[in-house]
Amino acid sequence: MSGGFFFVSYLVFRSTFRNFAGESNIIINLTKMKRFLFSMMLVLCALCGVQAQTIQNASNWWDGSVLYTAKVVGNNVTMSGIGEHEGGFRFHLTKVAGKQGEYILTGDEAEAEALRAKIGWRVQYVRQDGMYFLAVRKPNGDAVWKMTLTPDNLENCLGQERSAEQRNPSELLSHWLMNTTYLANFSKDELRLMRNEILARHGWKFQSKDLQDYFGRQPWYKAGTNNNAIKLSVIEQLNIQLIKSEETVPDEVRGYHNFASGSAYNSDLRKLNEGHFPGGLDDDGRGPDEVDGTDYYSVTNEQEFLNALGNNRTVVIAAGVHLNLSRVLEREEYFRNVNGRRWMTIASDYTGLAPLVVSESETDGRQLALLNMKGLIIKGERNSSIEVDPRYSYCIYFINCENCEVHNLTIGHTEGGYCSGGVIGVKGGRQTLIKDCDLYGCGTYGLDLMGTTDFTLMNSNIHDCTYGIIQMRNCIATYFKNCDFFNNREYELIEGWNNEGLTFTDCRMFANWGDAPLFHLDQAFYMNNCKIYHPTEKLGTINMAAKQNCEFFANPFDTSIQSRNLGPDQKK
Repeated sequence: MSGGFFFVSYLVFRSTFRNFAGESNIIINLTKMKRFLFSMMLVLCALCGVQAQTIQNASNWWDGSVLYTAKVVGNNVTMSGIGEHEGGFRFHLTKVAGKQGEYILTGDEAEAEALRAKIGWRVQYVRQDGMYFLAVRKPNGDAVWKMTLTPDNLENCLGQERSAEQRNPSELLSHWLMNTTYLANFSKDELRLMRNEILARHGWKFQSKDLQDYFGRQPWYKAGTNNNAIKLSVIEQLNIQLIKSEETVPDEVRGYHNFASGSAYNSDLRKLNEGHFPGGLDDDGRGPDEVDGTDYYSVTNEQEFLNALGNNRTVVIAAGVHLNLSRVLEREEYFRNVNGRRWMTIASDYTGLAPLVVSESETDGRQLALLNMKGLIIKGERNSSIEVDPRYSYCIYFINCENCEVHNLTIGHTEGGYCSGGVIGVKGGRQTLIKDCDLYGCGTYGLDLMGTTDFTLMNSNIHDCTYGIIQMRNCIATYFKNCDFFNNREYELIEGWNNEGLTFTDCRMFANWGDAPLFHLDQAFYMNNCKIYHPTEKLGTINMAAKQNCEFFANPFDTSIQSRNLGPDQKK
């Protein structure tokens, strides 16, 4: 899942005014003005909290197994859906007069029952923090079903769902809007633990003895003193409601099967039945011993690493191993006329669909480019790292890849550079996850993202970069969760153009160059529970942000700043 690894809704509107080469300056200036006004409208709306919307004709909605398309006629909406093996799914809504974003279920009882609802129940269309979703609610307001707005087709939606099912549930509880299809994979006891883990991660003080005992054994849990002071995000609130509703539905109705024996019993469920709840308590992510059918490669040198790269596999760099990829990237014989590899000047010129491992030319050397990879996970065991020599190259460059991840690694250059390069580059593709990593001392930026969808950086550091922290352009749904950005210089530190659905949650920015503007963004973005240590006059385009529970400090070197132990080899 890139990652994101998180799979949430995208912005409902895309800017329809683009800068086309050859058009007059007047059209371009009008285009920029319209995009600016549209962005400001999003910010003003987001500052008001949860925002209601109107369902648009021909919009697509995903509920975890069925992709629905809306047909809007006046105040009436017909949702027609198709699943992986069949179509014919349908339900009807009627807009409530005078209440924006409020609908009620109409049609017949059978349609409503398929949504675990009844005729007349409320359906709310909500947008917050870059997410758009429909929530079917009981009379008491609790959600029983949800659908997210999506630009994707059925194949891509199903791929995202399968990717989510392979991820550690703890990574999703607070960051991904769950659905009943996903929740049907878990027993009632597991659902109860998942629901309460959301609270436990915030320090909830439990009254139930079994929950006290269970979470008391987890190294990350620390009980607070005031449950009333805990504030949950919209995702967390909705997931708690959906899980609680799922716990009331009979297993035969919700589609849950006990795989305690038989050929369908996989190693994920074996761990559950052995008492290891899938909450990231014994391991921090997906590994070959946790997902059947995934190839597993343990490597101890650069050539083994090169040989292991490919689709649908986990490549683990052994403990204490430090790879310098330049040792193999400079060897033409390792790439030319070798199946699945290329020695190229510009890797993105390749137009085929086959996965490739490329040694790509850069100004002062060569860089590793991974093209069209799917399901590749690169993980480090304790005290392992990847570095390269060229100052202008990426350490790893993903091009048109899907569901690729990098975990628990220190990654950087042997020396800094200028003008181009970065630690990790991502161009095109979707669902890239970088987790528990330390990205340092690159030629320019820690991350360089170009036209990618569903990118997530989580529990990681970016530091000591020579131009800035992150550069993004034309990206959709980009998430930074629980990350620290520090000791970076020297121009706009976080810059981007034409990005939609950019969100920072539980992030800190400190000890960066005080003369450098912190933000240089041209679209609305979201900040939740962030702490910013930067001169007030150098915050840049902070006015473009919809902020919630954020704190600002003018001193980048505030003495209250303490390490959060993010990055590799930290038990979360």
